[in-house]
Amino acid sequence: MTTWYFTIRLPTCPDRSSAMSLVSLQLSETEAIVFEQWQIPKWVQRFNVSHLFDWTWHKNGDFKRCRALIVQSSQSSACKAASAIVVNDVIDYFHSHPNEGCIVDNVARLPNLIPHPLPRARSLTDTCSSLHTDHKWAICSKSQSELDKWLPATKRFVTIAVFNAFIDTGHCHSEVPGTVFTDLATFHFQRWTNKRCSNDPISNIPQIKNEYRHIELIDSIGNYLPAPGHFAPQQLPRLLRLLATVPTTAKVLVAKGGVADPLIDVLVERGIVTRDRIVQFDKDIRPNHFANIVYRSDSWPYLRDKDNSHYIHDRTDMQLVHRVMATDELAATDKKDCIILIKRRDGDARSIIEHLDLIAVMSSALNKSKMLSDLRIEIFEARGHIRDHIALFRRARIIVGPHGAGMMNILWSSPETHVVEIGYTTGMTFPEMYAEMSLHLEHHYWICKGHGDYSAPIHVDMGDFMYIFNQIMHEIEIEEARF
Repeated sequence: MTTWYFTIRLPTCPDRSSAMSLVSLQLSETEAIVFEQWQIPKWVQRFNVSHLFDWTWHKNGDFKRCRALIVQSSQSSACKAASAIVVNDVIDYFHSHPNEGCIVDNVARLPNLIPHPLPRARSLTDTCSSLHTDHKWAICSKSQSELDKWLPATKRFVTIAVFNAFIDTGHCHSEVPGTVFTDLATFHFQRWTNKRCSNDPISNIPQIKNEYRHIELIDSIGNYLPAPGHFAPQQLPRLLRLLATVPTTAKVLVAKGGVADPLIDVLVERGIVTRDRIVQFDKDIRPNHFANIVYRSDSWPYLRDKDNSHYIHDRTDMQLVHRVMATDELAATDKKDCIILIKRRDGDARSIIEHLDLIAVMSSALNKSKMLSDLRIEIFEARGHIRDHIALFRRARIIVGPHGAGMMNILWSSPETHVVEIGYTTGMTFPEMYAEMSLHLEHHYWICKGHGDYSAPIHVDMGDFMYIFNQIMHEIEIEEARF
């Protein structure tokens, strides 16, 4: 029996210089872009985050130029881009290629606190060694004087507008979609988080169905799409930066399902985006999207050194998310009266075997305290809508939990909250993400020893936990005595 294999070769994309011309985009009356007089969105002022943006293209006059004079694409079928390049330095590229797009916003990140805060523990050196993070975590291995240039190693946030662009659905890996590309260039802001992916161009230009063609489209999708531990701390800051600086005429591509849907509910309820602008990206269907202008935002500059690649969970992003999602005129009056114990389902990965023992230790400490009788223990099992989770964690005085998606909710807790993350010892290395998030939210972040595998229930070092919790209670009592 003979088996035949066929390779489908895409035709080469036509030369853009002959297929397109520099003209104003011709649109029907129903498609026409509305050039409204620009003003800072009301929610940016309401939540006091205007200092986190530069408003670059409004100050330099590119706002109208970039939306009026674009190269209208006539490409309607799939083809192969013969000479596509990779762009890492988007600032330099759009300065030299103004007909391909422009810089929407270019703002310096917030400086870190000096000295950079460190995790707290019974013994930080011993705990980092026990959890095998002593050579993996920058905050375990570097001095405070070094950490400012490591967490993050980037200096700015840059938002771009790319003309006649496509949004990658995950050509390198299904969990890392969102790259913007054209037949001329692929825009890699940062190193891939997936080790299998490289800094290469996307040359296969897809055919786009009419329902996935847009005039202006915000591209917010990214790593792991709607996964709780990734959408809120990584995609949500990008989405907020784009919503603040991009015209309200742009549709908004967001991940579908998981924690993404309820967080979009909250954005709508808080007046940050309207429901009619939302375009959900279904990870099962993975349609290709195209727009005459695609907007994307990320940190800058591109980090080529894999050992110097910290660019997420920085102080700017964490402050932006917290202020927009968890503060309002009532925030100052929220009573911080909760000790929240995050509980993963019994038998699940990193569920705490000594869960009841933790409750007993905390209850005993509360009963002995003469000053903290108004604190109460809340067991958090991620039930209900995320708006309820936000309301609960706004009231947190102390948060205790194992590494996992539930710790994402520290984003809603105010500065000075005590956060205790329980580690583990085998399987995937205990990640640094919640430590970075918590420290940049100006929490008191503690690491507690645990042992067991990433994929199985884990044990808590009860001696370590008792020391940490009693120390926290002592510090809160001293703080209360001052008032």
